[in-house]
Amino acid sequence: MKRGATKEEIIRTTQELIARNGIRAVRVDEIAQTLGISKRTLYELFVDKDELVSACLEAMRRQQRRRILAFRRRRSGNVLIKALCLLNEFVDALYIVEPRFLADINRKSVFAEQVDAFRSFWHGELSAVLELGRAKGWLLLEVDATVYARWLIVTLLESRSGGVSREELRLFCRFFLRGIATQNGVEAIDRF
Repeated sequence: MKRGATKEEIIRTTQELIARNGIRAVRVDEIAQTLGISKRTLYELFVDKDELVSACLEAMRRQQRRRILAFRRRRSGNVLIKALCLLNEFVDALYIVEPRFLADINRKSVFAEQVDAFRSFWHGELSAVLELGRAKGWLLLEVDATVYARWLIVTLLESRSGGVSREELRLFCRFFLRGIATQNGVEAIDRF
């Protein structure tokens, strides 16, 4: 048996397992066996599987925030290109996990707060970029950034859960932005 696993190792391993197989399919026995520790050791660090999964979700949220902060630092230029890149980041975030994971996480009310935080985070990021695009004249004046961002996030989540490919979602995002862009905005998107 291994010397023991740190809390971070347990979270990382569990995160990989649930992302690949879904939450319901991963058993505590499997997590302990993968880590080479006893179930008792695991339960000494986490009250139950839900607490462990919550810790994984929190770790995933922190990783996403770090990615977005890095995204903000490296992106300059046209705000529509920023929006397209941000949407591509969101799509990539959806493909870190399998559709089973998304279905499982939405089924269990204990995770509702974390699911809402995930959606709110992305909604806020996308709303801000779209609003800036509208203010700079790249998007049509009629565009309500908050409404469009919410609708787009929900659509992308549902599409991913339904098995739509990453490439199709990226293409959808491009055409969505073209549809709400001014003529100058469409030209900028087409050049990218």
